[in-house]
Amino acid sequence: MLKKTFVPLLILSLVSAQTQHNLTVQTRTGTFVGGLNDTYPDVRHFKYVPYAKPPVGSRRWTSPERLDDSSDLIDSTVFGPSCSQYVSAIPTVWALNITGNLIVNYGESLLAGQVAQNSAEDCLTLAIWTPANASPNSKLPVIHFFTGGGDVTGGINIPTQLPAHWVHRSQKHIVVTSNYRVNIFSYPNARGLDGNTNFALQDQRIAVEWVAENIAAFGGDPSKITLWGQSSGSGMTDMYISAFYQDPIVRASISSSAFALGYPGVVDDPDGTNFTFVAKSLGCDFDDPMTELECMRQVPMPRIENFVGQYQDNSSLVKTSQPPITFTRSVDNKYVFANYTQRYLERKFAQIPTIFGTTARETSIVPFPINNVFAGPSEQLVVTTTEEFACPAYNSTVLRNEIGLTTFRYQWAGNFSNIAPLPWLGAYHYSDLYMIFGSYLIAPGEIPDLEVQTSERMQDLLVDFIVNPSSLPSNGWPEYKVDETAGGKVARFGADGQPVQFVDGDDVDGACHIPGVVYNTSP
Repeated sequence: MLKKTFVPLLILSLVSAQTQHNLTVQTRTGTFVGGLNDTYPDVRHFKYVPYAKPPVGSRRWTSPERLDDSSDLIDSTVFGPSCSQYVSAIPTVWALNITGNLIVNYGESLLAGQVAQNSAEDCLTLAIWTPANASPNSKLPVIHFFTGGGDVTGGINIPTQLPAHWVHRSQKHIVVTSNYRVNIFSYPNARGLDGNTNFALQDQRIAVEWVAENIAAFGGDPSKITLWGQSSGSGMTDMYISAFYQDPIVRASISSSAFALGYPGVVDDPDGTNFTFVAKSLGCDFDDPMTELECMRQVPMPRIENFVGQYQDNSSLVKTSQPPITFTRSVDNKYVFANYTQRYLERKFAQIPTIFGTTARETSIVPFPINNVFAGPSEQLVVTTTEEFACPAYNSTVLRNEIGLTTFRYQWAGNFSNIAPLPWLGAYHYSDLYMIFGSYLIAPGEIPDLEVQTSERMQDLLVDFIVNPSSLPSNGWPEYKVDETAGGKVARFGADGQPVQFVDGDDVDGACHIPGVVYNTSP
């Protein structure tokens, strides 16, 4: 049993001159000076690495642009800002702060109800973690992570999503995490843009391109990149391998708790009424679409972000007849498609292996009684919401099976009190990231041996996949094969006193099966 004061095993006490030299890395777009992790000095980090031109001024609400060649020396020891976002005053209960303490936010925080202080439009940056001794000759496999946040929040600098512990344990892979635009600055769907929107998915592509071009200088192998996302980042990842199925760049993908098929966050606003409503409210009341757009490009970011966020908060907190406004991804049939079943049937998904993950209780996104958080939400609603994540994973797997794509499945099912302090939370949406990143160590309270063992098993199996996407069956994790009568095998982590067990798919997504249907979906 580990205590809260647990300090990781003693690691390197001295850093070689060669490692110090490795802290400066030259690329086409600049020379980056990184540092060594304070807790794990065998891990090197570059926290601030621009991957596209800043989307500011005339570039606000435009597609991301490749960086020019540069010899600038860039300090990469400190994180840059997250992309423009708002701190909601809506009560939340599941989030854990930097020390892991439970937050029950009733809008009383000084930070709630306003634009996030460490967010900005000039935000298209990524961060890189490598073993300290990595060099251009190392040719290490790379996993490129995109955070969640419901298309409205998120970013690199989230303590529970920092991978130093994972890289420290592995010493044989590189982790990259990226910022991307969110909310109205990503999904404006403005009339003056002629259908160009979904900028987050465009940011994702140009970030992948930057990594493929430059990661060798940090010790990575550009031919061995795995794309991974969680929640909204997971949906982006699955959509990516359809949008760029002919040239995915990456050789494998992982989607944790959201998928292209059945993705819930797609808005239908073909006339750009949401953007026009905001524009008129901020003094840009013009019938001409381009004049409206150019006027909005002159409005300071905090005014826009605060207006949208506070309006959305009021729509939820106060019983009002005001119409809701939403800024999220929309169908353009270029980055986001109207029919992903048809995309599968037409074999318009990249021919790469994939892991689909879900959690046993997607409780963190279920409404709960704010006056009695310990009572928890409706259990039936928890079950329904969990199925709403599991079933798209299952249905996507069925379609992938039909076109011969390798698919592995996992379910995070652990229930550890330091990361799930309320009894009803269980293995909630997002909590699998504590295991993969190893950030359960910053949560308060005792850490049972099973939690440590589960985290290490999840980390090791995912590294096996990153190193060699075809290696999992030889390590005991079979492909998920499904037919009309039975499900496949799912890796269940953290339940029943075992770090991992392989259970029948029916145990995870039996409610998703349609009795009597023969899954013959070949085109």
